[in-house]
Amino acid sequence: MSVRASLCDLPAEIISIIFSHLDYSDLKNCRLLNKRYYELSKEEQHWKKLCEKYWLQTFRPYGRKWEDHFIHWYRDMGAYINCYAHLKQTWDRIISYFKVNCPTIYKSIKDGVTEEDLNEAERKVGRLPPDFRCSYRIHDGQNLTSPGLMGSMSIPGHYRSECLLELNTISNGYREQEGLVGCIPLTLCLHSGTTQYLAVTDSDGYKPNTIFYPSEGDPANGSRFIDAFISGSSFEDWLSAHASHLENEEFPILQDQPYLFLHDSAAEETTNLITVSVATCFLPEISTICPPKFYHAYRITMSMSKDARKTDACQLETRHWTITDDNGSEEQVDGPGVVGEYPVMYPGANFSWVSSTSFSTTYGNMRGFFRMRNLLTSKEN
Repeated sequence: MSVRASLCDLPAEIISIIFSHLDYSDLKNCRLLNKRYYELSKEEQHWKKLCEKYWLQTFRPYGRKWEDHFIHWYRDMGAYINCYAHLKQTWDRIISYFKVNCPTIYKSIKDGVTEEDLNEAERKVGRLPPDFRCSYRIHDGQNLTSPGLMGSMSIPGHYRSECLLELNTISNGYREQEGLVGCIPLTLCLHSGTTQYLAVTDSDGYKPNTIFYPSEGDPANGSRFIDAFISGSSFEDWLSAHASHLENEEFPILQDQPYLFLHDSAAEETTNLITVSVATCFLPEISTICPPKFYHAYRITMSMSKDARKTDACQLETRHWTITDDNGSEEQVDGPGVVGEYPVMYPGANFSWVSSTSFSTTYGNMRGFFRMRNLLTSKEN
């Protein structure tokens, strides 16, 4: 009579290979099946791999086994096992960027809070998303200062620099507001009062975990009406996207702080050795949905190639813009210089300036040209 083979009959080396592909919960369950599996599941290599995957741990205290090290971390951070590694890497990217580029902001970032701190905050504001809790275990936002780690923006007459609020400020300052019930403040600009909110519940119609800028519209039937410009679908994605922009050096650093201008490679043109590059930023804090008015800041950088000749030196005299909204309506703008300046371009020179425009539609574009005059020949081009 033949005996049916089972997985238990496989060589230990094969079972060990299978176990190396298991998640921690499956590995834990396998050890309950029989004594052989129990012994094989305790191999150090499996738990070292899991420690690296979930806790980013490549070293353990002397005398502690990798399995015990995994359990040590699980007891402390097990509630966040599915997001801890990504959020810790996200914060490491943020910290590395500010340490090198913006020391003042780097020094304002705080160490993480405890589980009890988060539980106490929940008693005041309601249940917090797991990724939010995990992030604040790693770093407790920053000291309420300026500039803020969430980036800055400035146009004539308006400046914003958003701090990522510490937990104590969020919970102690939490007040239910009409149109923002179930939402907690997440960022704050000390200059403009601009705040991004995180929806903890759907009490006022916001999808939980959504991050947004509120926009107060015209009163309807005498009631306050709040619209929203959504900036993130979850805390983890929102913070990770910001870290990616920083790490990839997509934001220019001006006055020791990252300005939230994003450059599109299509918004760059070179003519006669002069390159004009444009980066833009939406301004939700001064935009409205009802009535529709969408403001955008833009930063233009004009530069002349180092390969140009000294005789190519020229000066900007006039500008022309055609501003078109999504309905096809056009506005023509002509004027002398740019922001009151008449920059001179010579080999290797560059000049940048910031301005803004608005559209009555959610999409629009600007196109135009500059007239320059050669300093040697006075020829216009």
